[in-house]
Amino acid sequence: MTDRAVPAVIRVLPRVSAGLTVTLLAVLLLQALLSVAFILSTGAVVSALAERADTVGVHLSVLMAVFVARLAIVPVANAVANGLARRVTAMINQTTLEGALRPVGIGHLIDPAVADRILLAQGVTTGHPPGAAVTSLAGLLSSRLSGLAAAITLATVEWWLPLPLAAVWMLLSRWRLRDVRRAVSAVAETAPALRHAGYARNLAIGDAAAKEIRVFGLQDWLLGRFTRDWHVGMAALHSSSGVLVKVTSLLLLAAAHTSVFLYLAFAVAGGRLGVASLVIALQAITGMAMLGYLGDVQWILANASAAVPPALAVGALGVETAHERAASLPDTALPAQGIRLEGVSFSYPDRPVLRDLDLEIPAGSSLAVVGVNGAGKSTIINLLSRLYEPDTGRITVDGTDLRDLDAPAWRRRLAIVFQDFLRYELPLRDNVGFGRVDAGRSDQELARVAGIAGLDDVVPTLASGWDTPLSRRFEGGTDLSGGQWQRVALARALLAVEHGARVLVLDEPTANLDVRAEAALYERFLDLTRGLTTILVSHRFATVRLADRICVIDGGRVAEQGSHEELMALGGRYAHMFTLQSAPFRETHHV
Repeated sequence: MTDRAVPAVIRVLPRVSAGLTVTLLAVLLLQALLSVAFILSTGAVVSALAERADTVGVHLSVLMAVFVARLAIVPVANAVANGLARRVTAMINQTTLEGALRPVGIGHLIDPAVADRILLAQGVTTGHPPGAAVTSLAGLLSSRLSGLAAAITLATVEWWLPLPLAAVWMLLSRWRLRDVRRAVSAVAETAPALRHAGYARNLAIGDAAAKEIRVFGLQDWLLGRFTRDWHVGMAALHSSSGVLVKVTSLLLLAAAHTSVFLYLAFAVAGGRLGVASLVIALQAITGMAMLGYLGDVQWILANASAAVPPALAVGALGVETAHERAASLPDTALPAQGIRLEGVSFSYPDRPVLRDLDLEIPAGSSLAVVGVNGAGKSTIINLLSRLYEPDTGRITVDGTDLRDLDAPAWRRRLAIVFQDFLRYELPLRDNVGFGRVDAGRSDQELARVAGIAGLDDVVPTLASGWDTPLSRRFEGGTDLSGGQWQRVALARALLAVEHGARVLVLDEPTANLDVRAEAALYERFLDLTRGLTTILVSHRFATVRLADRICVIDGGRVAEQGSHEELMALGGRYAHMFTLQSAPFRETHHV
């Protein structure tokens, strides 16, 4: 990866800003020319002094002007490089986000390889953000140009003098850079360990796990886990050349410089070389060190640029499918006839879930899906919303394959309360308004769905009403109870219904509700679902029995389906589960 990282950075620069890229190149070239001018003007001053010439003042003025210009151009180069670096960092972050968000489904987000690339793209594994590659690349290019200019200048003294020095410096640079690349590649290979370390760090500094960490005394374990995984990931950065390589490098440098210095000494002693030429040669010899390994400059460049290829790879996710033309949805509300799952099979990377499942959901009806944990109930919702695609079989809406419909347009026809719904650390207005992000969020419109969801008694208690942040981590914010959050999620889905969604999906809608709130939901169920195609997933059979039809999933297939009365009369799996759940209530009633 490191062999193509720096070229990737170079290719990105014109895309980010062609103007700044050209400006930076011009400034760096000017820096190199000023370095040559400084060497030559220094030689001219020394020569004039040695000859006691009248032009000493002129040469000294030129030297001072070049010196000031060299000082003045440094902040200019830094400003241009830093501006370009900020744009590269922003571009890499945006590219990563776009790539993560672009695919229709979410399967890529549970792919360990993609997770590693996302981590590498952030630059946290090496400690250097992508933008640092630009500033270090500018430093490297400036140094290389200066070193090349010094070599050309030294060749004017004697044509062969720069050859042994350039050969040795470039050879040693190549050796050292090989170690750097090996270290950076090793860090990329340890990305899983660094992801584990990052997970431990986030648990420790976040509030989501704070209670359990303290109650179960996990502080030391968590710190130890983070330290171990971080050291595993970072150990590769400490690799370096062996003693033999270092000794060989020193011997080669000594030999090359000794040969050049001996020539200069004999040339001066023999009168073939003047003082000015000697000064120029000595400065050029020093400048040629810029052709060697530049330490932090190349280390940072290798580490920071390593973020660019994985970022571009993540950014390319879903590009092919994004260009495919899906059929647009008709103006009539879907589904008008119904939804069908035909021979649908699906497996997660670690286990199969559905096997040749056939299920029909007539438009305007309500279907409850029940089954044991892991039966695939929520998976059906994920497939219906195209978060995943079936391995085999298909899902149709009014006879059209779901994959032939435009995914964003289809999702606007869905209103879903997921079992693991998100609690946005944003104002209540956004938490509900995200049900239709492009719609208005006036108090009146939000209050309407809040009343249906049973949230109307919560809003008056909030300090800033609808604009109260739902997180104590923000000034003036607060948190809600589990049941209140569930009603927020329901209000969000109902706002989608208000704006055209025709399929309402409720996945465990009463999981966090108290008895009173659950009873209120039962009373409103028919009003909530009237005119909608409704899919209800729940372990609460008091809720399930309100649906028109009930489907029992077992072994990845439909084991039973029918109304509550029909399934109870059948005496099968549903009747058994219903009896088990209702038995404690019957016993309490008898007591």
